[in-house]
Amino acid sequence: MIVTYGFDVRNVLTYDARPMSGSLRAWYSLHDLELLANRGVTLSGELDIDTLTRLKSLLHSGVGSVRATLRFRQRGDGWLAVELDYQGSVHLVCQRCLEPFRHEVKETVNVVAADGDSLPVETPAGYEPFELEEGRLQPAQLIEDELIVAIPLVPKHARVEDCGSLARVSREL
Repeated sequence: MIVTYGFDVRNVLTYDARPMSGSLRAWYSLHDLELLANRGVTLSGELDIDTLTRLKSLLHSGVGSVRATLRFRQRGDGWLAVELDYQGSVHLVCQRCLEPFRHEVKETVNVVAADGDSLPVETPAGYEPFELEEGRLQPAQLIEDELIVAIPLVPKHARVEDCGSLARVSREL
């Protein structure tokens, strides 16, 4: 809780001003990230798929959203660690029947973030390296990168029985 004095010149009384939560769309400098890590901060939010332009170009449509949580911490070996949990659904085109389907995505990813100069040649076990862009991180960009990697190379329904008419006809031939 932060108590402020004189923020509004006409109002000399004190009032409670809660700290604003971080944004997934904000840019955070390396210094900001280190402060977040030292305090063990968690950022959470939801992103509309339609706003993730690189991901959207791989999908059937931009319908849906992804919910994400990022936990920042400083590792004992000095690396800035980010644990990313995300879940949501995307609409892909099945390569068997060429019809759209909903694909669930849910993953936990651990990354170590650093400037390009100090990015480790070898990352700690269980961690992926993430190079900061000009010494900054936009969480939405990290989330979008991980979603792109989560898209199957050949999207298809889990079962042939779930496919549309084109797959059923070709199976009968």
